Amino acid sequence: MSSTGSGRAYSPMTKYAAASGADATSPVDVSAAAGAHGHSGVKAGRIARILAESAGLLRGPQRLFPLIHSLAHDKIRITFEQRHLYSYTKTKRPTAEALESVVRWILDAQRPDGGIAAYYSLLTGLSESYPEVTGYIIPTLYDFARASGEQCALSAAQHATRWLLSLQMESGAFPGGLQGSDSQPSVFNTGQILQGLVRACAESGSADIRNSAIAAGNWLADTQQSDGSWSGAGAYQESAHTYYSMVAWSLAELAECAADERFGLAAERNLEWVLSYFRPSGWVDGINLRGHPDYLHFIAYALQGVLECAILRRRKDAFEAVEKPAWVLLRKFETGKHLAGAYEQDFKGGRKFSCVTGNAQMSCVWLRLFEVTHDLRYLNAALKMNETLKQLLPSRGRKGIVGGVSGSYPVWGAYQPLRYISWGNKFVADALMMEQRLKREFEGASCAS
Repeated sequence: MSSTGSGRAYSPMTKYAAASGADATSPVDVSAAAGAHGHSGVKAGRIARILAESAGLLRGPQRLFPLIHSLAHDKIRITFEQRHLYSYTKTKRPTAEALESVVRWILDAQRPDGGIAAYYSLLTGLSESYPEVTGYIIPTLYDFARASGEQCALSAAQHATRWLLSLQMESGAFPGGLQGSDSQPSVFNTGQILQGLVRACAESGSADIRNSAIAAGNWLADTQQSDGSWSGAGAYQESAHTYYSMVAWSLAELAECAADERFGLAAERNLEWVLSYFRPSGWVDGINLRGHPDYLHFIAYALQGVLECAILRRRKDAFEAVEKPAWVLLRKFETGKHLAGAYEQDFKGGRKFSCVTGNAQMSCVWLRLFEVTHDLRYLNAALKMNETLKQLLPSRGRKGIVGGVSGSYPVWGAYQPLRYISWGNKFVADALMMEQRLKREFEGASCAS
């Protein structure tokens, strides 16, 4: 089943890795010292990166006013926003209008080579093309083209696919990092790009794309550890991570596309390994980003990958395992009108900023759970979350800002500070398209009864 509008087994995913290929949809390699010094090292590394990027203002002083405007806007919003529990339920911006704005940002971020930029920085402008994110944005573009009939989204998906095919290594793997920054094969990037190849193959029927997808799947299956994880060369920090359930999801999709159960079995081996890290509290251990907090983005990654694998592989146990953390986060959102940008073990503590991408991913998780269970509490929470997401979208400003999804709210928060990120736009678009589709189905069923 699709996570957006098509009703098929396709879907999303992402990251940025500050020139190192860190497959964590975040500038996960902020400092070489971060692993040794914990949060203080991460903070120092983040400050160093921002200072380095600040030099971009010298090359582009026209970005100074938009930077000041974005900082002031979020400061004013935080100061005056209502804290009433249900103040977010009133629709202030039509979903169709917000969706158009979000997808327009993605189309504007497509570089001449066909790749989608990782981010627009308030300090340095548009980044280079990012293979990983380009891969899992492809299903989003196809879903939007199907829902809207807009040819430009279809053309963008096809252009992106051609570019990705040109990057594939002889082994079948794809490189990490931004375009030209890393020549090493990356497990996570290959898995995320595989999502796009599977969808492009289904849409086009191309034998070349199918062969490319199978080659990527073969490399992933061959490099998988005996316990079902991926670690060592090709894995971020050479460690195993439970959010690589996203890779398993891609393999499960490939198993159906290629009619090859070898890929399905590889997906289930990883699924079993990831499930061993689910705790009774709902917490998922093993995200394992040394020197970094457990951002909501990566928690949601783990949940999305397991949930979609569970649906594709008909694994009731895995589906039920996801329901527990999804329900914990739903209750936190309903009672606090907020999800923390990062959590400590067992969902304790929590950073005050919002990880906007993680919020959008949780909306996708709740909507998928509603689609399967018909439990209206999931739908209700997702609709409220989507309203908060729409209200955070800039409606005025320059290209790169209008319709952009900031890494954090406020924009200077700990996750991808001072950037509007392409994977954030991808997940917000998915959430809004799924909302539209499920509301149509729900209203149609209500009328029929």
